[in-house]
Amino acid sequence: MRILIARHAQTKENENNIIQDGKASLNEKGLEQISHLVKRLEKEKLDLVISSDFDRCKITAEKIAEKFNIPIEYDNLLREKYDGDWIGKSTKEVNWDALEGTIETRRAPNGENPIEVRERARKFFKKILDKYKETDKTILIVSHATILRLFVGDILGLSIEDSIFNFTLDNCSLTEIDVNPKYRKGHRITYLNEKNFLA
Repeated sequence: MRILIARHAQTKENENNIIQDGKASLNEKGLEQISHLVKRLEKEKLDLVISSDFDRCKITAEKIAEKFNIPIEYDNLLREKYDGDWIGKSTKEVNWDALEGTIETRRAPNGENPIEVRERARKFFKKILDKYKETDKTILIVSHATILRLFVGDILGLSIEDSIFNFTLDNCSLTEIDVNPKYRKGHRITYLNEKNFLA
């Protein structure tokens, strides 16, 4: 099984540093990023798209699935970290450092913390491993920055802090996870982030 991971295309809210929930609108740059990502994916033989059910991911995933005539599934385990009462606020209006706890345990009022998001990512990974590990399918996952950093970081054995702060996943960037017992850890991760994704 090969897993390709893509972050959704850029939204108007990304552009304006607004904390988002499920509703968001892609901007012009985001639509261009999808076109570039589709072109890059022509090199692959995709069998399935699994996407977060949030608008920005659904739009990105649907354009890809339509182009390659492949099925698409939505999974709420792939949703972005829920930031509770801070949704709709500018990142300039909030102060993460003022919250109690560590990087791992801090949460916006009525929101999720990174430990909980990582647990969702682990549950999702186990689910697709159980279903597809023994197959030769190539699956595209479309999701969000924080959960994808925690997802990939966890597979790499990184701490939550390192996962969040030590690498980035740009809009419509592409990362490969090749799940195969021939690798010492059972998988290999490759970053396929060409500069033409307009990040």
